[in-house]
Amino acid sequence: MQKRSPFVEHLNINVEEVRDGYARVSSIVSEVHLNTHGSAHGSFLFALADTAFEYVSNFSRDSVALHMDVDFRRPAFKGERVTAEAYLESSGKTTSLYRILVKNSEGKVLAYLTALAYHLDGRN
Repeated sequence: MQKRSPFVEHLNINVEEVRDGYARVSSIVSEVHLNTHGSAHGSFLFALADTAFEYVSNFSRDSVALHMDVDFRRPAFKGERVTAEAYLESSGKTTSLYRILVKNSEGKVLAYLTALAYHLDGRN
């Protein structure tokens, strides 16, 4: 899967690298991504992570999300470049587990996610 969705375009997410078992995307926190505290809205960080998950889980198989769990660790602010990296943890016939880290430009973890994908093709 290399096709960019309108949602990815809308959030100005850059798809940097996609390969079997790995995906990396990034974006710059802008004014429209801020919450009432002046930091990046959790939904923006989640969307970035979900995009990396979308690319890694659909690289060679048609997949959809079954479950995602997120722990927010620290804030990001306007002008910061944030990156989400998704890694395949384990793969099965119908489901696979992924780990996603959202980091700032200093490499500090902003959010840690686990994601379970359901494979629509049913192959190993």
